[in-house]
Amino acid sequence: MDLGALADQVQDAGLAQTIQAGLQKNLMKKANFGDQAQLTAKMESTGPEILDTTLGKHCLEHFSKSGPADTGFESFKQSPEFSVLCKHLCLKDNNSKLEVTEGLFYETRPLGRGAFGCVFLVFRLDTGAPFAVKKMMKPIIKKQNMVKDALIEREVLEKVNSRFLVNLHYAWQTPEWVGLVLTLCAGGDLSFQIQQQYPKDKDGKKEHGSKYKGFSTAVLKFYAASMAIGLSQIHEAGFVYRDMKPQNVLLDLDGQVRISDMGLTADVSGGPIKQCSGTRGYWSPETIKKEPYTFQPDWFSLGCTIFVLFSDKLPFHGKTHEESDAKTLNGDLDYKHGEPADLQSLISALCEKDPAKRAGLKEMKEHAYFSGFDWDALASGKMKATLVPNPDEINAPSAKDVEGFVAPKDVKWEDDDQAKLKTWTYFNKAIWDDECILFMDKMKALDGGGGGGGGGCCTLQ
Repeated sequence: MDLGALADQVQDAGLAQTIQAGLQKNLMKKANFGDQAQLTAKMESTGPEILDTTLGKHCLEHFSKSGPADTGFESFKQSPEFSVLCKHLCLKDNNSKLEVTEGLFYETRPLGRGAFGCVFLVFRLDTGAPFAVKKMMKPIIKKQNMVKDALIEREVLEKVNSRFLVNLHYAWQTPEWVGLVLTLCAGGDLSFQIQQQYPKDKDGKKEHGSKYKGFSTAVLKFYAASMAIGLSQIHEAGFVYRDMKPQNVLLDLDGQVRISDMGLTADVSGGPIKQCSGTRGYWSPETIKKEPYTFQPDWFSLGCTIFVLFSDKLPFHGKTHEESDAKTLNGDLDYKHGEPADLQSLISALCEKDPAKRAGLKEMKEHAYFSGFDWDALASGKMKATLVPNPDEINAPSAKDVEGFVAPKDVKWEDDDQAKLKTWTYFNKAIWDDECILFMDKMKALDGGGGGGGGGCCTLQ
């Protein structure tokens, strides 16, 4: 099949259908499991410590379900599951030695567009795993002075692997483009989900003059707590996020929260900074006044975000920018949307104008609003989302919408520019096990399926 024709076809298919259909068999490349000698060496060298890994636990769990009396490591070593495990460990070794290039992935439909790049749905050609790739044109990011932003995003994503962040799986570059291959979040952002909470007319559009229904208390708590944990993990790595808002919080196919867009993140491990950065309306007082800060602005912005999720209104709204900033500096929260008392108390604690008195994760966990909330279940991934988005509702752009990225004639990408990207290419071995498990399960490798080939096979349910 002509690849261009296939790309045109998927533009017309629903996003969920495209993901579910996966990569066609004739487009997939054979996974490099190595030869028998490599497999034998891997089986001989693999010890019981492998059972502490995500992939090892997955294979052992399948082995245990077969009902053997002895599920210890020596017994496991004699099982077909151990052979499958070692085969895929060879694949991991071989993939880690590969240069990560754009050619490892098949690009299908666009998911979004920005000022200097776009996001596409891609599938890895050997495992068939779906991802989102954020592509940025080098001369454009240079002209817009965004090279530093691209580098800080790449750095933060490399340092923080979290179920509450969009994770970096791979990074590649070509002479013209840099690419970040990220967790696929096909549920849209929270700004989109806010609009879904309005009554719709027969054509599925927002009814004129309709009233915002808002999220249920359970959903709002789930979102607020997830964002709080994600922010705390960014902080633990020594960074302040600085752009918390509904537009930067995505949902994956299970409805789990993922903070995205790390371009405005700043390293504060060496001490406070003073820059005013982020989005007006979510700025903290110290940000507006350009006073020293570390992590405090993120908790203020989180309070603003929770306010918006409840009301679809900004908490410090004014007719002018100056009026909005003045309300922020005075701490004048505009509670008139039916916010319950405990939610008002939480938002006020997060939006405390004095950063020294402002609430953080610890105070959120202890707050009455979260009474009875199971933070441990959320942090471990055991808490399921009650609102699961429909990817087919997402208004993804067409191929024509992402055309037109042309290198500016007045900007030349120089050798010293390229030197800044010398360590850009990346393969995240730490989270590759999840991709591998997806591959194994879809190919039924642990059920005797062999683990290779296959079209439309390795996609997220």
